[in-house]
Amino acid sequence: MQKTVPTPSKGGLGLQDILFVLFKHKWKILFLGLLGLGAAAGVYTTQKPLYESHSRILVKHVIQRGGTDGIDSQVDAGGRSGEQVINTEMVILRSGDLAAEVAQSVGVERLVPNSLGQSALTDAANVVQGGLEIAPESRGSNVLLLTYRHPDPELARDVLESVIKRYPERHLEIHRSVGAFDSVSKQANVVREKLHKTEQELNKLKADSGIISVHEQSLSLSTQRDKTQGDIVGAEAELAAQSSKVDSLEKKLSGQGATTEAPQGASPRPAAAAPKPEQVEEYRELAKRLEYLQTQDLALRSKFASGNPQVVRNQQDINSTKAARNALLAKAPGLVAESVTPAGEPTVNPLAELDHEKAVMGSIIARIGRYKSHLAELEDKFKKLTEVGPQIAELERQREMQDGEYRLLESNLKKAEVDRNLDRTEIPGLKIVESPTLPKQSFSETTKKLVLGLAGAGFALGLGIAFLLELVVDRRITRPTEIEGRLQVPLMLSIPYVRPKNRGAHLIANDHDEASGTEGEKLLPAVRTANGFPAFAGRTDHFIHPYSEAIRDRIVFNFQINNMTHKPKLMAVTGLSAGAGTSTIAAGLAKAFSEVNGAKVLLVDLNSDYPDDNPMFGNKPLHSVVGALQAARNTRFKEGGQNLYLASAAATKADPSATPFGPMHLYELLPHFRASEFDYVIFDMPPMGQTSPTLAMAGLMDKVLLVVDGEDTNRDTLKWGYSELVKGRADVSCVFNKARSHAPRWVAGDI
Repeated sequence: MQKTVPTPSKGGLGLQDILFVLFKHKWKILFLGLLGLGAAAGVYTTQKPLYESHSRILVKHVIQRGGTDGIDSQVDAGGRSGEQVINTEMVILRSGDLAAEVAQSVGVERLVPNSLGQSALTDAANVVQGGLEIAPESRGSNVLLLTYRHPDPELARDVLESVIKRYPERHLEIHRSVGAFDSVSKQANVVREKLHKTEQELNKLKADSGIISVHEQSLSLSTQRDKTQGDIVGAEAELAAQSSKVDSLEKKLSGQGATTEAPQGASPRPAAAAPKPEQVEEYRELAKRLEYLQTQDLALRSKFASGNPQVVRNQQDINSTKAARNALLAKAPGLVAESVTPAGEPTVNPLAELDHEKAVMGSIIARIGRYKSHLAELEDKFKKLTEVGPQIAELERQREMQDGEYRLLESNLKKAEVDRNLDRTEIPGLKIVESPTLPKQSFSETTKKLVLGLAGAGFALGLGIAFLLELVVDRRITRPTEIEGRLQVPLMLSIPYVRPKNRGAHLIANDHDEASGTEGEKLLPAVRTANGFPAFAGRTDHFIHPYSEAIRDRIVFNFQINNMTHKPKLMAVTGLSAGAGTSTIAAGLAKAFSEVNGAKVLLVDLNSDYPDDNPMFGNKPLHSVVGALQAARNTRFKEGGQNLYLASAAATKADPSATPFGPMHLYELLPHFRASEFDYVIFDMPPMGQTSPTLAMAGLMDKVLLVVDGEDTNRDTLKWGYSELVKGRADVSCVFNKARSHAPRWVAGDI
């Protein structure tokens, strides 16, 4: 047979579960809530009211300025970044120092009349702090709402006015350099004296060393040294060229064959041959060019250093011109004769020219010597600068640091003077939006919280007890939805709770006839007789009838889709506790099956010790199971109009020694049941338990109905019972009986 598939479990506590708990325990919650409201009303009526005054302060921005540092900052009080500013101002307003100042201003005697001694001021400050409440006007607002409460209305306003008056002073002391003027002035004087002393030492050291600036002096000496070294190199190169020129002239003069007339006191020189006209002309051009280049050289050297590119090119031109002239003189020594020189020009004498070149070479040597001596002087100055420079640099650094510190202190001194003379009523960034209002009656925050707490505590306690009972203490199944939703047990039907007086008449009527079978043999009692009644029984007024018909239809449908055609079909109705309603459901189910045209139904009662007293059957006499099977063999059994037969497997008063019906009896009678003419056999079994025979017999049934008592079945018990039946390979469906409606259907989830 196809077994019923359990519904997947829905974990957690859903909205319907919460609403169901609220509706089910509504009277507990309302009762405890009313108790809480009564307690809150009692506190409200017994508490003495206070008088409160309000004031508002707008904090646009806060200027942070220290007394010794040079950092000024303006922090806006709006937005998220201003929350710290607002919190800081609230701390200032709640501070004990401000409370003590306010207490002294208002009067300690007014605040604490009976307090004496040194603790009077402390007690008065505590009174100020205890009644003062500060909070932002709203979340993210930069307006502070100040409230002061006191039993004396006049004192409530006076204290708040004193707080508003003295708060700006505390604000300036914390955020500005109000008390730093004298300290900053002293520090400025000390730094100024240090700066003056450092400047004197620096000036004296510079005067003694002749160094005005270490950097400029070092740069100047470096420039001069580089220039002098370049001049020496250029002069040495010029000396080498001039020496070569003199040597060349000497060689040429010493190589001539004739001697010329020498000056007085000089040795005679050989005479030179007459030059050609073109040689004379070339010589004169070279002489003019040489003269021009030498004049240009003097002009360039007066403007540029010896290593300048123009000076070097001009010197190269001079050397090349001299070389050309000397080469011409070597070819025609007679060019130095008087006939070569033009009219009005002095005669060029080779010896005089040699003397002149030697004189030039001597001047070059002298210039080189002066350059070297100047370079030595520069090295001495460098050495002196190296010794004195670090001292001057250190003094200059000290002067700069002391000068910067002095300028900062002067700036802070001006700011401190401005803050000291600032009008407390005109502080930038602070504005009194609302002055202290006239006092009005109110209750303290503690009283309000106590009243609200008591009012809510009753309902909270009721809710807590409701959920504790429902989820922890009371483990009973109270709703049909729990069976499938939480326990994953298939549910066939839910039957509501009906009061005994509304349950109706007997489900099975008392009228019957004892139709004869064979001679001396009686048929079993039945609801229907062979007196010509219709095939379907008439309706009764018992409440179980529509539910038993619904169960019958679902079971028949289950048999059909599983292609169960054998007869008889065995069904069992059992429960998990006594009084679960299994007998009523079994009788109603038997009655419903008997209404099927031509169906023979046997209802076997395995519960009652004394079935004759069962009111469900109208005090019918019941036979045993064996007797019922024997009566079913009668030839008139199928022809009779009786459809419902009743039997009891329990011991009767007439035979107290009979053995109660058990699993072994069912095993033995099972072939007789299958050979009988019954279409349906319904067993009203005893409740399930550890020693109950139901567990052993349920596996032989085609269908088992497990009745769940809505007033007595535990969740764990249902889990155990269902799992045990499933272990015995029984096809189990649950019927939830005595379902009480604690909430509307849309809350309970019932259909």
